[in-house]
Amino acid sequence: MTPKVIHKTDEPSLTFGHPESSVTELSIVGLHLRVYGLKEIEGSDRPLAVLIAAHGRTNSQKNMITFSQGILGEAGTKSEGDRKRDLLVVTLDQRNHGARITDRKANLAYDENPRHLIDMAAKVYGGAQDIQLIIDFLAAYLFPMGEKKVEEWIVTGISLGGHVAWRLLQEEPRIRIGIPIIGLPFESFPKYMGPRAESLNIPFTPPTYPPSLLPLLEGDVDHSNYKGKKILTIHGGHDKLVPLDKGQKDIEEILRVVNASEGGKAEIYVDDETGHAVSREMVRRTAEWVWEFGLRR
Repeated sequence: MTPKVIHKTDEPSLTFGHPESSVTELSIVGLHLRVYGLKEIEGSDRPLAVLIAAHGRTNSQKNMITFSQGILGEAGTKSEGDRKRDLLVVTLDQRNHGARITDRKANLAYDENPRHLIDMAAKVYGGAQDIQLIIDFLAAYLFPMGEKKVEEWIVTGISLGGHVAWRLLQEEPRIRIGIPIIGLPFESFPKYMGPRAESLNIPFTPPTYPPSLLPLLEGDVDHSNYKGKKILTIHGGHDKLVPLDKGQKDIEEILRVVNASEGGKAEIYVDDETGHAVSREMVRRTAEWVWEFGLRR
């Protein structure tokens, strides 16, 4: 049983024609990573910003190649005189994806997987934990002599990866900058996963929605954790799978808190020409956000 790809994130046009950057393979106790741009910063004495990019459901980190190259290429066009940090982009296979697949059915939707909500919630939680592991140990693996210092950890992600990015922005204080793409905050999960089930005449009640998940998905959310962060949330205007309107109320409350906080800045960008996919404009705006808040300041 092979899941169909539900969104395209690897169009060649996403590179903007920039030359390919170097790719360094790395394993953190079995978690396989690709690090983009490492060779290009040899000899630089600038500190680092690291952008961790998480792929979507049914994809793998192989589908993030053109996205990663496009971000690095666009960031590389900026003025060297204004650059305070160098950039690395890191990708990984999400849990039960790519080289980590053990149960293909767990990546399917309600029509083929009655545990879709449970599996999705577990992948978001697990994906956030994997990225926290990367934050804990990446510098030790890449720079064991302390040759480089990581000053900024930035997260982005697409679809499932966008949900993970939102989770980290809420839970991880070391991540100050985030760009979730076609994803929604974790507290919005029931608001779009419920209608998705009900559209197939599946009641959004146990066992589809187990009572043990209620505290995780509908518990109190401390929006103060978002204060001072730089968040650009990106959506497709024609997205039918993860529509913005299902999370808009939650997002607007987050934006209100962030923009009222000292040093905080949060914006929504909707690409009205795009559905549940990644466009060149989405990549361009992601690169601009990374540059403005991660590399230039």
